[in-house]
Amino acid sequence: MNWYEVDNELKLLASKCSKKPDIIIGIVRGGLIPARLLAKHLGIKDMYCLTVKKYGDERLVTNEINENLAGKHILLVEDVLESGTSLIAAKEYLESCGANVETASMYWQPHTKIQPDYYVAERTEVPVFPWD
Repeated sequence: MNWYEVDNELKLLASKCSKKPDIIIGIVRGGLIPARLLAKHLGIKDMYCLTVKKYGDERLVTNEINENLAGKHILLVEDVLESGTSLIAAKEYLESCGANVETASMYWQPHTKIQPDYYVAERTEVPVFPWD
């Protein structure tokens, strides 16, 4: 997949978002570039990132966002969902901060534990992105 294809896919993903978010948050590492491009396509200036690390069978958010997120509409972004556990951990963290969270991923696989609210397509293989 090249940058042109990525940008076109993210324009399509942006067009599917039914509500304009207050904040876009990308999950480190894969979600950072899609989050930034979605912010551009949706005209959103407020953007943050969350790092989710695997500890044994658990996924934990390892940084905080130092802004009052209560009542904010957040779009949480990942590039592709393989298991979905990082997205679940990040979503739970943001909801514990009082945020209203919707999720977006360019692609998701049929065996993931969560289906994103917005996505371009379901895929069985993980694409090779330009940032990989």
